[in-house]
Amino acid sequence: MLDSVRIFAKRAPLYAKLAAGFAEEPEVLAILAEAPAPQRIPVTLFAAIHDLLLAEPDAELAQWYPNLTAEPRRDDPVPTAVAFCTARRGPLVELVRTRTPQTNEIGRCALLLLGLSQIFEEVGSLAQLDVGASAGLNLLSDHYAYDYAGHRLGDGHPLLTCEVRPSTSGPRLVEPVETPVGVPRVLPVITSRLGLDRNPIDLTDPEQVRWLEACVCPDQADRFERLRAAIAVAKQVGVEVVRGDAVDDLASALDRLGTGHPVVTGSWVLSYLAPPRQQQFLAELDRLGAARDLSWVSLEEPSATTGLSWPSGLAGGSLSVVRLVTWRSGVRSEQFLAEGHPHGYWFRWL
Repeated sequence: MLDSVRIFAKRAPLYAKLAAGFAEEPEVLAILAEAPAPQRIPVTLFAAIHDLLLAEPDAELAQWYPNLTAEPRRDDPVPTAVAFCTARRGPLVELVRTRTPQTNEIGRCALLLLGLSQIFEEVGSLAQLDVGASAGLNLLSDHYAYDYAGHRLGDGHPLLTCEVRPSTSGPRLVEPVETPVGVPRVLPVITSRLGLDRNPIDLTDPEQVRWLEACVCPDQADRFERLRAAIAVAKQVGVEVVRGDAVDDLASALDRLGTGHPVVTGSWVLSYLAPPRQQQFLAELDRLGAARDLSWVSLEEPSATTGLSWPSGLAGGSLSVVRLVTWRSGVRSEQFLAEGHPHGYWFRWL
């Protein structure tokens, strides 16, 4: 829990305070200990607490949550939070046992698009399978709009702003230019799309939508706004997500895609698999790519996915890396395109 204080400090100060306080509270830590091992991380507990508060916004603890009160309190929230957890231990245990953090962060589309647009320029229209799709919102990247350092792309909503930072080895951008080097110039045409998830979010179920919102840090109002905007797009356009395993059901999910070049995407999902399972995912992609033309665009943190065979210059890194792997006539090629913020706020070329 203490390791999370540094991670949350800048963009999630409320969670930083709670993490520091909960580290000294065995009763609260015991609730998190009820979660399955891969989900036994602070964000699981914080999302469970947030979920209950979204359903019960008049609870005293909500007074510290910026998304639940107009003027949030700034004093120590820990005593009230501990009392809240103690009083609602049963519901919290049920949530951490049965729910997986599912941010479905659409800001990541700005980074996934770096790979998707490159594939589109090579082969034409795409058939996208998003693994760990949650509610399927990252299947709708062609329906959003983007701003890459002043370069606008698309006319949809919401608008996703992504800073292009200087690269130590690539082109340096001293000031915003009309079209930053290498960023997508056109949105890819996606003619078929499908999500695969162990526990899909049903956007017609208010409780499941609440869990999706609960996985967003309460300090980050911009993420709430774009999440709700993306949900509105998904309800209007319609998107299908099927229940299944990232490894065992990958082949059958690919077979369900319609026309277009098949491309598998995923963002911050393989970190929830144990390293041996991550290796099995790669092996399954290689098996499928040996038999058909295929592409894979992923956004993962090397330090959290040690089973994904990172090169020495990236292994153990804490930034999210855009990886593009292609299989063409059985020949495998791999590129590490960029590294950046896990929620897509910025990137730099590798």
